[in-house]
Amino acid sequence: MKNQQWSGVLAAIIVCATIVFAIGKLQQTGISIEDNRKTAAAESTIHPPSPQEKSITVSGEGKIMVVPDYVRIFAGVSELAGTTKQAQDLANQKLAKVIEILKKNAISERNYQTSNLTFRPEYDWSDGERKLIGQRVEQTLDISIPEIDSQPERVSRIIDALGAINRLEMHSVSFDVKNKKELFHRARILAFEEARSKAEALAGLAGLTLEKPMMISENGENAVPTPYFRTTPQMAMAAGAAAPVLPAGELDVIVSVKVVFAAK
Repeated sequence: MKNQQWSGVLAAIIVCATIVFAIGKLQQTGISIEDNRKTAAAESTIHPPSPQEKSITVSGEGKIMVVPDYVRIFAGVSELAGTTKQAQDLANQKLAKVIEILKKNAISERNYQTSNLTFRPEYDWSDGERKLIGQRVEQTLDISIPEIDSQPERVSRIIDALGAINRLEMHSVSFDVKNKKELFHRARILAFEEARSKAEALAGLAGLTLEKPMMISENGENAVPTPYFRTTPQMAMAAGAAAPVLPAGELDVIVSVKVVFAAK
């Protein structure tokens, strides 16, 4: 019995030694043994691709046309004198005339303010050398004239009076609207409605059903002031014509949007 047990143990040892020897040889040759059952199972699993989402991208523009309710004027003076104080005094004299005209026409002080004031030396370079000729002072007033819808004649009266001031510079005159928030809101609604109408038409042509918006972006708000160009009263008199009443026209308040709608 003992001989049989020892024979079995010896056989098992020989088998194990043979396996170890074989594995060592395989490793020396770079051959490896792996269990690929899990990998094969994973590769055999097929995930169906998700259906591609359909979308329609359109743009829309909303425009509101309104009558301006105020005029904005940038008027300035530029004076040259021997000293800065002398130049400033000359500028103040002209600006005092401007303010007097505004007060006579019931323009409140809160409707005008200095927007620019500069002092600088001025030189003559005609002989190839720098020669100081004086000090220059420039000052610009930002003037708002409200209620032009109810008092249109006041605007023409003020501009004519300002134009009579010698060497007063009228940089710009433009018509605008004070409160644009409600106007932009209305224009935004119109812009989106136009975009949706375009998307519905395209969906119908493509045989699709339009769904909710996936993305909405606003490209910007725009309200273009109406510029006004005129001659001075002196130029009008030379041409034998009276200064006309200012035509305010209409102001375009515009909002543009881009919308991406889902479709199926």
